[in-house]
Amino acid sequence: MAARKIHVAPGTLFLALLIAGFILLWLPQSLTYHLNFLFLRVFDPLLRLGRQVEIEGSRTHSAPQESIDPAEYYKLKKAYENLSIQYQTLHRDYEKLSRIRKEVPLPWAGLVLAQITSSTRGARHELILNRGADHGVATGQMVLSESSDSVIGIVQEASARMARIRLLTDSAQNLEVRIRRNGSDREYIGRLTGDGKNACRISLLSRDYDIRPGDMVFAAARPGVLETPLVIGECSQVRPDDEHPLLWDISVKPFDDAFAQTVVAVIVPLTTEFEKKK
Repeated sequence: MAARKIHVAPGTLFLALLIAGFILLWLPQSLTYHLNFLFLRVFDPLLRLGRQVEIEGSRTHSAPQESIDPAEYYKLKKAYENLSIQYQTLHRDYEKLSRIRKEVPLPWAGLVLAQITSSTRGARHELILNRGADHGVATGQMVLSESSDSVIGIVQEASARMARIRLLTDSAQNLEVRIRRNGSDREYIGRLTGDGKNACRISLLSRDYDIRPGDMVFAAARPGVLETPLVIGECSQVRPDDEHPLLWDISVKPFDDAFAQTVVAVIVPLTTEFEKKK
């Protein structure tokens, strides 16, 4: 006769195990101490077998360690760092050019961003840039400040990789400008020269012209160089000329201090690039 199956309800089994647990908890420490060592003696062979199988399995499946020569590692690290800083520099230049392009739309021209490598502030007011003819920079092109996008100078000379900028404040500067008041369509044509210090002057304009402090001064458009006027600064002082009382002596304050700049943008007309490609 087959043995009868014993069915134990889950609740009953749980209650029995719970009671057994409380009994073991209340047993004296001397007795539980011997029970612990009895358990280790009985099941130690099985426990050792499990640990051995686990160790062997980890040895079998572990990937072999690959080592890199220290010299090769540092070579790769230096290459990575160089590429990283170059990417950051290009990203900053792109953001600056995008901002200038957005604030001063120049559909007829391109922009070349250049670092100022040195400056002269004495008898001459000049900047030396790290971009030249290889980047499309040429004599006569206008130079914008990076901070507020106003004209600060003109390219005086360009070699393959460098350019010399004559600032508007240079005493040898002579640039055609337009004077216009905000809200007015009327403008006056004049010649701007540098005072050799921190400002510019416009002279030889008749006092019949209604020119006042605060009027805007723009670099005049020049075919092939500047298709639309760009701002330079404002008239800071308007008074009669000491030598010619019938003429104005106008002081112009540029919007930007060129010597405070670290980066400038050179306006490169796109027509020049197209002619080179042809």
